[in-house]
Amino acid sequence: MLGTRGDAERLATRWGIDADDIMLIALNACGLDADIGVSRLRFRLRLNSRPDDQLYMILSLGRRRSPFKLVDTKVLLGGEQVAVIDVAEADDAVLGYWRNEGRVLTLNSNARSACTGCVFCPNTLEEANDPRLALDDVNAYFSTLVDDHTGGGLSSVEKVTVCTGCFRFEQLALTHLRQVREAMTTHHCGGEIHFLSSVLTSPEGLAEAAAIGPFHLTLTAEAFTKRDLILKESKAALTPTEMVRVLGDAVAAGIRTDFTYIIGLDPLDVAARHLTDFVEVTTTFPRFQVYQSHTPMMDVFLADGARDIEFYLAARRSIEELFGPTGLRPQSWENYRPLWYFSFADEPLAGTRI
Repeated sequence: MLGTRGDAERLATRWGIDADDIMLIALNACGLDADIGVSRLRFRLRLNSRPDDQLYMILSLGRRRSPFKLVDTKVLLGGEQVAVIDVAEADDAVLGYWRNEGRVLTLNSNARSACTGCVFCPNTLEEANDPRLALDDVNAYFSTLVDDHTGGGLSSVEKVTVCTGCFRFEQLALTHLRQVREAMTTHHCGGEIHFLSSVLTSPEGLAEAAAIGPFHLTLTAEAFTKRDLILKESKAALTPTEMVRVLGDAVAAGIRTDFTYIIGLDPLDVAARHLTDFVEVTTTFPRFQVYQSHTPMMDVFLADGARDIEFYLAARRSIEELFGPTGLRPQSWENYRPLWYFSFADEPLAGTRI
């Protein structure tokens, strides 16, 4: 994808895209050539070119063909140091973590590691201890958060993101979401519940979700082709047309909406054709993610051309043309592997990145 930092700078001139964004897209797609005993690593990263900006990333390791090499805490590209990492830890399943400087809590409260998962997901490759939480457990967990949260409580928390793939049925998800809301209320948190899932799909279920309180649905669309091959059944069962219907019903119910979509699985023309239909039913900027292979076997799911950095730059340009007029913009802290870090089209992106 890239051989040197100079390659990114030449592409920046050709495409009108920030060179740091190009390098970070390539890093996400290629992973790291590193052998430190874990398959994936989450960490904070600082680019040499932007030492005052701290990023949060999760990358695949052991990628021998990657041009990016990890040596101690240094990230090298073509033998040249381009970044340093710190606060590194294995990316196993954890119960929860903070984002957006403590204003957003991500909660893996339904045994993420137990999910049968999609074929490209790292969860099925790992052994991790993240037990499913019942209401009393959720309350206990929120109590520990009150003690640890830097804001001195949870009243300042704006959003609790329930991020798990383990609900097989809509009503099971709704029951758990009510438990989360009850625990939030007990601990004086009136923030929004943000749910990432493909099981909340019926008009009745969406109305129930809206009644739980401020609610944001991110539909896990992921890809438009080979869905029966690469996705678990609950995701694969939804067609692109049905996804648009679900998001439209959610908007009608008063729910904020967006979706996840992985760049690198579909041909670019197929992606653009379907994404056009999603623009009118999306009220926050979608989670467009760079595809990450975790093993050589996962490389086979790449679309033709997706081993080339310019595939991702073309996808970025197409998405900017589609969603730019909406006024919606990406937030770096929301996405571990985005197409945008420091700029969107010709606009600088400000705000926290961890």
